Amino acid sequence: MENKSRLRSRRKHEINGGLMNTKVFRLVLCVFLSLAVALLSGCERMRDMGMTDEMVTPPDADTMPVLKVGVIRPHPLYFSFGEGAELAQGEINQAGGILGMQVEFVYREELTEDVVQSATELAETEHVVAILGPLFSSHAVKVGPIINIPTIVGATGANVTETGEFLFLAASSNALQAKLMAQFAVNELGAKTAAMIWQNEDVYSIGFVEAFDANFQELGGSIVERQMYESGDTIFEAQLTAIKAANPDVLFLASFPPENPLIMKQARDMGIESTFIGSDGMDDSLMFEVLEDNAPLENTYYCTNFDPDAMEFISAYEAMFENPANGIAATGYDAMHLLAIAIEAVGSTDPVMVRDAIAAITDYEGATSISRFDENRHPVKSVGVFQITNGEVQPYTVVGTETVFEITGPE
Repeated sequence: MENKSRLRSRRKHEINGGLMNTKVFRLVLCVFLSLAVALLSGCERMRDMGMTDEMVTPPDADTMPVLKVGVIRPHPLYFSFGEGAELAQGEINQAGGILGMQVEFVYREELTEDVVQSATELAETEHVVAILGPLFSSHAVKVGPIINIPTIVGATGANVTETGEFLFLAASSNALQAKLMAQFAVNELGAKTAAMIWQNEDVYSIGFVEAFDANFQELGGSIVERQMYESGDTIFEAQLTAIKAANPDVLFLASFPPENPLIMKQARDMGIESTFIGSDGMDDSLMFEVLEDNAPLENTYYCTNFDPDAMEFISAYEAMFENPANGIAATGYDAMHLLAIAIEAVGSTDPVMVRDAIAAITDYEGATSISRFDENRHPVKSVGVFQITNGEVQPYTVVGTETVFEITGPE
């Protein structure tokens, strides 16, 4: 069948005195009828796959059909989650999309007061097929009870998935990370005593310190001081005075920038010499943007979901965004690819079918490696330890082992 450009050329040569040749008219009519039949068939196929008219943007002459995915992302903290997802989106679309449809992101900024409204709008007004995010566990536990579409969060709170049957973690839970850091402190750093400081009333921080506390003591260590601060605090003199008096081998920080760097600087200024260890809350470039001099951060260790051996992801991310890759970016990247794998596996966007398909994924290789999802919809995977040295983040290498650590025992 002749394409449109050839038809236009033919029309030019067969028009005489302003009248179209009837053969050309019939041919054009056949083309339009054929396209109409194909479009109707395509629409029926999309409905058969569980898609609604709102989920799929009908194709026009220039675009492919679109599959909408919601992204709840914070800014400026942990903005790399959205970037990682965008890298995956670009790779998927370049390869032909999902079920022949291009992935289109519908964004919402992650704000404490609006996160439930944002998730509701994405599901009920924007009719997205799934949501990536939110990043903070305190927000994710609010989304869980009201969401009924697959939602792969960047949060790591071990209890997040208990709040809703459609929620998945893409990164290792805070309980698993805390277990690693307790083992690391005892077995690698030789720590016998530890102090902890964390953000009050934060789901992620509380879960982290509780797990670290239990695991460190189980390994024979002693927690000599426990201190909290409020979000937005800038002066930590009272907490650090108590910690200095306890003189711990390690000071565990289960918190976020900008507070983390401020705590570390004030601790050093007060003469605290404890080794700083931390959670993946430190895995963000903002850690290096708070202080004028980042010397207090030297020789800090923290856990991360970043795999330094995932060179394809690292190269692609850094070429696209001109920033170093990190564990938060890796989580966003993996979340999008996991969703794509699940939808393709079942050939549908039906929420229950996609949820069950995500839970069934095994031996995933992306920015990180996931062997499977457990009964809590947590990924079973290794966790890395990074060290800040000479003003840069480097994988911490234990002689005779890998840079990514296997955790001994369950969460």
